[in-house]
Amino acid sequence: MEDKRVSWDEYFMKMAHLVKERTTCIGRSVGAVIVKDKRIISTGYNGAPQGTKHCAEIGGCIRRKMNIPRGERMDICRATHAEQNAIISAARTGTSIEGSVCILQLHHVLHVLKW
Repeated sequence: MEDKRVSWDEYFMKMAHLVKERTTCIGRSVGAVIVKDKRIISTGYNGAPQGTKHCAEIGGCIRRKMNIPRGERMDICRATHAEQNAIISAARTGTSIEGSVCILQLHHVLHVLKW
């Protein structure tokens, strides 16, 4: 009998796509899934770090309000990268990411980082 399940890569990419739907960034949605031995050990999305207010909660994106071009003045952006938030989430629970991969879903493009 033929196995009609999605591949592991496709499965994790779809999970990253789902994770990015939780973004708190007004300008961009990115999802990250950290995987080790075909197991999801952490997830993250771009946006304000846990426990801090995100742009929608403070009345909008400060960079947009100041008409700052995309990619400039990132020092005043409240958001953190999806992969950073996934690493922080793993660290909070004491989960090692050594030997894992991070699958990033950004604009229907798959990126893979290895640690």
